[in-house]
Amino acid sequence: MTESTGPNRRKRIRAVLEILSEHPEGVANSKDPDGVFQLAVERVPLSPAEATTNASGLVRGSANLSFDSINLVAAGWITKTHGIWRITPEGQKALEDYPSADELFGQMSKLFAAQTARRKANRAEQLRTVLVSRRPQEDVFRATTGLFVQRGLREGSSVFDPDRDVWTVPAISELRTRFIEAPDAGEGTFVDKLRLQLAEAADEARLLMAELVTWQVLPIYEGAIGFGKKKERISAILQTMDEPAMIPDQVLSGLKTGVVHPGQAMLSNTFQAMALLLSVVEAYLQSPIEVQQQVLSDPWAWKSFVFSVRGRSFPTQRNALLYMVHPESFIDCFSDQDKGLIRNTFITSDADSTGDVDRDLFSIGLRLQQETGTHVDFYDEQHKHLWEKSAPRPTEQPESVDGDTSTDAGQLAPGIEREPFPAANAALSGRVYIEEKWLQEALDLLKNKRQLILFGPPGTGKTFIGLALAEHIARDEAELVQFHPSYSYEDFFQGYRPVTVNGALSYELKDGPLRRIVDKANKAQHRNFVLVIDEINRGNLAKIFGELYFLLEYRHRKINLQYSEETFELPDNLFIIGTMNTSDRSIALMDAAMRRRFAFRELHPAQRPVSEVLSGWLLAHKSNDLGQEPALLLQQLNKKINDASFSIGPSYLMPKVGGITQDVLTRIWESEILPLLEEHHYGEGKDVLKQYRLDTLRAELAVQNRTPAEDLNSDGPADGERE
Repeated sequence: MTESTGPNRRKRIRAVLEILSEHPEGVANSKDPDGVFQLAVERVPLSPAEATTNASGLVRGSANLSFDSINLVAAGWITKTHGIWRITPEGQKALEDYPSADELFGQMSKLFAAQTARRKANRAEQLRTVLVSRRPQEDVFRATTGLFVQRGLREGSSVFDPDRDVWTVPAISELRTRFIEAPDAGEGTFVDKLRLQLAEAADEARLLMAELVTWQVLPIYEGAIGFGKKKERISAILQTMDEPAMIPDQVLSGLKTGVVHPGQAMLSNTFQAMALLLSVVEAYLQSPIEVQQQVLSDPWAWKSFVFSVRGRSFPTQRNALLYMVHPESFIDCFSDQDKGLIRNTFITSDADSTGDVDRDLFSIGLRLQQETGTHVDFYDEQHKHLWEKSAPRPTEQPESVDGDTSTDAGQLAPGIEREPFPAANAALSGRVYIEEKWLQEALDLLKNKRQLILFGPPGTGKTFIGLALAEHIARDEAELVQFHPSYSYEDFFQGYRPVTVNGALSYELKDGPLRRIVDKANKAQHRNFVLVIDEINRGNLAKIFGELYFLLEYRHRKINLQYSEETFELPDNLFIIGTMNTSDRSIALMDAAMRRRFAFRELHPAQRPVSEVLSGWLLAHKSNDLGQEPALLLQQLNKKINDASFSIGPSYLMPKVGGITQDVLTRIWESEILPLLEEHHYGEGKDVLKQYRLDTLRAELAVQNRTPAEDLNSDGPADGERE
């Protein structure tokens, strides 16, 4: 019959507590003569069975005590810190309350079982409410990225040296000046160039850059960038400091356990990735404290914030930032295409879609976690083969910087292949709160016609949508110009401008924005370029475009220029988006030649997609306390305006910063909307505005809905920001 080790184990547990009680300063966890194990064995010697070794080569008695000590910690009777065991007040009391080894062991088992039950309940709650970590490496990543969120974003101190304040507006502004606004296009590695860019920087800016570089590579797994390469990149920046800092052990552990392959765009475009990360952090640090608190507590507000920051679209890096700050809400996938395929494969029906791919993936993840009782990894063999087989067959083409995979047609120089003209996706839709179908139609029009005008009343988001489309197509090759009555051909394309040379007035031939972007497009025929012309109808178009009218329709014909003898043509890889305000009816005055050269898309508050934008924005900003009331009030207001050209667009009720409260709504209504309508009704008498006041509209809605006016507010779920 096999000898039972149970009695000795129970006695030895009590002996451990007694030893620790006698040594309140703590006892080392070691097999030295004064170690806790040896002291316990002296009081309760090993039996022959306990003196044997197990399959791992450990003495059974030692292995049992190590295992039982876990229960002691779970019961709250001892602590283990840096290899030292100490008894707690609860452990001291247990020694007194349970004099026998069997009673003590029984109580410890009960407490351990209760803690296990709580842990299981907590695990069940986690599976129901958050995306849980997939493996130990991700636990390490989450703990490490949490340092950057807590110390950097929340506290403004240094992740490497908490006694320094480096996540500050002055430090980030200096990095913008020395890094983003002074790019080094010469030879050398990213780090070599960075050393030169930061040569005269303050230590705070250098340390902040080292920490931002660390944060950017933190999620990248070792197969893409090895630990040595990561550490070398960070250390090279730290070594430029007058008072260098050390990389903390926690951060080093995180750098060894990256969890995501980021895609080729992030690996090969380090400068652009860092410029975007720096821009997002800069925008965050410059935001009011209320906005900072909101985006760190609300993952959907964070997404809205990240995608509202100006700069190249770079969806892989923006998606990485979502995961780096809120890994409990965003899956570890940086590819828009993969996200779409996963969502489309695992969503139960179209009716379950929110229209936001990340919200859908969050819901899918929670559902699968509860069904399986464990984490979900969409990149394991169980799941990946399901969504991967729905992917379109790739064609032979170079990967675009942002990972777009759609195709493009167009004339190119021999041997040059154009990067894909990107299709509408969930990221673009989530940014502008417009369905992908409408956006795809607009992109198709622009792709085929190469000139597109978005027109509509004020506040319908024409400029915001135009810029979003431009940055989606061209990333950092999108530019904006605004027309006005005094704008001319010389301003827009090319002309002689006054300059001072040695104190004397002279004139030089200067290029305007159109000529400059054409030159860039000709030098990079593989890329797409977009020029956004805001308020295109405010300028004298015949005067501004001159002979360029012809080229808008005939891209491959050459003409002579007014101020140069060279011939000129517009390249195929340049696209033009114009915005036009219809409140002054100038669209009707555009000449036929110009109208024929542009495709037109109307944005009107009473028609889709604009009619649904405010509702979507309110859903994405659930923290607002008005529910859907602003959308209902705007709809009722526009019903009463007798001229559709003067309808009020939703942008008025979509603040750039924060949500919309009752006070904000009232202020916007009285300081922006009513004055606009007063101008529209000028000369008709003061009483005409009474019909547009908030109390009037609320009363009308209450009658229509047969509900008290004060009950109109409703709750409604989070995403995006709007300019």
